[in-house]
Amino acid sequence: MDDIFETKIPLKFRNGEFRILCVSDIHGGVGYDEKNTVKDLEALLDCCSPDLVLLLGDTAGPGYIHVENTAQLKNMLDGLSSPMEKRGIPWAHVFGNHDNNFGVDNRDAEPVYESYAHCVSKSGDESLPGCGNYALPVYSGDGKDIIYAVYALDSHRGDDVFKARYGLPEDKKIVLPNRGGIDSSERGVDFAQVEYYSKLSDAFRKKQGKTVPAMMVMHVPVQEFAFAGENPDECGLTGDKGEEISCQCLNSGIFRACVEKGDVKMMCFGHDHENNCLAEYCGIVMAYDGYLSCHASHNELTKGGRLTVINESDPEKFTTEFIRVRDIR
Repeated sequence: MDDIFETKIPLKFRNGEFRILCVSDIHGGVGYDEKNTVKDLEALLDCCSPDLVLLLGDTAGPGYIHVENTAQLKNMLDGLSSPMEKRGIPWAHVFGNHDNNFGVDNRDAEPVYESYAHCVSKSGDESLPGCGNYALPVYSGDGKDIIYAVYALDSHRGDDVFKARYGLPEDKKIVLPNRGGIDSSERGVDFAQVEYYSKLSDAFRKKQGKTVPAMMVMHVPVQEFAFAGENPDECGLTGDKGEEISCQCLNSGIFRACVEKGDVKMMCFGHDHENNCLAEYCGIVMAYDGYLSCHASHNELTKGGRLTVINESDPEKFTTEFIRVRDIR
């Protein structure tokens, strides 16, 4: 697993900080408002000065604006990636539940993403469910030690592929009706991905001789975020929660694995356009990054991105804030 400690462009702390900007739910494709989307992204970059930009899914589609082939995907990404590419900012992505709705399999889309000079995404272990399960090491300013890690997981599209993979009858429900304010409508990560994260965590610990603090990102929130959303006082919920937290339908155990490993201090998600809130549970901050689409939503309170700043001298401590586009454009 030595390659997990490498990226196409080395990620390093700068002036004692490492700044991560998460954005998602652009829902781009043929006919999308590239001009204003790029302007919004550029405004966020100029405001936040990130060292890494993470696109947390639903970069493409769905609906009347979508991509149907890799040529259309590349055409969209040529414009969308230009703010990072021309500034020389490393960027990476995970897939959302809509990225492959119109015929472009994620495994065919992945090389298109990775073809850009500053994209540091990785396809990951091909034996795992999904595509794009990987780790990004962040080194000290002098490049000698790994100070921080970013774990990226594919939270998948829906339950149809899951049923086929595990031999479940097509007519059997794995998504149950909404009860108690928790909308568990999406597939989420599989247990094999939980095991993979555990191995990655152990590998980072072995290399550094200690636990390496980390952030975990995926598109669809874990169930624990939905539970925290229903217990706002106990979990210190802050920010805008304009809709129920739409979480993963089956509990893979990924959150508990993070608690037991003790390295993941923050989890960040996309998916729900009306939410930019965060909460803390079992010592882990769970947060949304809002949305950045010019057509898939029109809530100015949640349009923007989430900036997280990690301190090199004490990487377990960090600040995170939601940046609204309307405040900076």
